[in-house]
Amino acid sequence: MKITKTQKLYISTFCIIIGAIMPVTAIVRMEPLHIDAVSILKSSMDYKHYETSISSINLRRPEIFEVAEKEEIKIESKQINNSINTTENRPKEQNITNSQKETVIERETIPKVQKELNLSGYLNSYVLDIIKTYGKTPYLLNNDYENYNGVTTTLYYQDQVLLKAHPSGNRASHCSGITFEVFFKAMQRRNQQLGIPKDDINGMNWDQMFDFILHWYAAQGPKPQSNITVALEKYGLGVGIKDLEDARAGDFIDISRENSTGHTGVFLNWVREGDKVVGVRYWSSQGTTHGISNNTEYFNVRRADGRKYGNVIINRVYIGRVLPVGQYKK
Repeated sequence: MKITKTQKLYISTFCIIIGAIMPVTAIVRMEPLHIDAVSILKSSMDYKHYETSISSINLRRPEIFEVAEKEEIKIESKQINNSINTTENRPKEQNITNSQKETVIERETIPKVQKELNLSGYLNSYVLDIIKTYGKTPYLLNNDYENYNGVTTTLYYQDQVLLKAHPSGNRASHCSGITFEVFFKAMQRRNQQLGIPKDDINGMNWDQMFDFILHWYAAQGPKPQSNITVALEKYGLGVGIKDLEDARAGDFIDISRENSTGHTGVFLNWVREGDKVVGVRYWSSQGTTHGISNNTEYFNVRRADGRKYGNVIINRVYIGRVLPVGQYKK
């Protein structure tokens, strides 16, 4: 049968309409599945769904404490009890790009004379008193998350285990664990001196305190979204210090290196060459000192001859300070 031009036009128009309708129909049919998937994903990411038992959390999410300490140094086995299994694999930060690794920041000249800051009531003096109570104990990062979380003594909050010391009793630690331990003990000591229950930290319950720890351990996402200052500010306990010149002994510091490792410590002072900040001195637990000790590292700023002082990325330094109790934010 011969098809006329008019019939051809009708057929072409019909095909165009059908071609336009079918993809739309497919999209409409698929949309409910997309919504359900997003809802399920959001539900699975809610930290309240985690077990409230420290052991259960560690078993279900071993990465929580694996990212706690990012030291690249292998601990010498003679420093640790022979019954402990050490690890050669040091977790690395996942959010440092290749371009950031090569970034060298030259800051403006920083004057030697620091600004006058009144730290009365802040936690700094308590922190400095607490770190004086520690002797030389070994450094250890392993993957036995169910039994060991980087602290020298098991910590309790509101009558529940918060973080576990090594079961051997060797008082080993790593940087995130020991700095949180110092923070926690300093907070409790200040509370007691002020007549506040030691387990009342700005009204935080156990789950909130554990979420605070996840941020402190940089286990809640990329470093800019999960670090000591984020933890302090999220729960109204402290503030981030933006200007290096405003840092004071007893603040907490989190650094990142060009080799994709990082570290957390108690800030002591800056290392200067002339008027220029070229390094940082801190107290923490690290492989280079075989455990708890003061330590010095240098920034990736350049010398006069063009060489870098060190590999600590100067524009990726997070400094946190704990506020007086009366200045907490709810």
